[in-house]
Amino acid sequence: MTQRATVALGKRIKELRLAKGWTQAELAEVLGCEAMTVSRYERGEYAPSIEVLEQISLALNASLDLFFVSQEQPAPTSSNLRHDLWDIAYQADEEALREIVGAAKKILSNK
Repeated sequence: MTQRATVALGKRIKELRLAKGWTQAELAEVLGCEAMTVSRYERGEYAPSIEVLEQISLALNASLDLFFVSQEQPAPTSSNLRHDLWDIAYQADEEALREIVGAAKKILSNK
């Protein structure tokens, strides 16, 4: 699986988990793994095996095709935007984090 496909799959897992109102820890408990593993799937660091993906689909009450079919995205909520920002910050190195914080401060000071 390509990195792009892994990232897209991870985003879809996250969307379906959030739609169910579950935390990563809750999904991890059902799957019998660590919450960090779910986090890595959602960030696209790891691709779940087809067996694990089937477990995820059963846990989230979603058919397997929902993980691969393109879905129109509604306007992101503030909660989704915060999650996206967290994902970006988590992947950034120290220099990029400094730039992100500086940009955010500049944006907020203009309000």
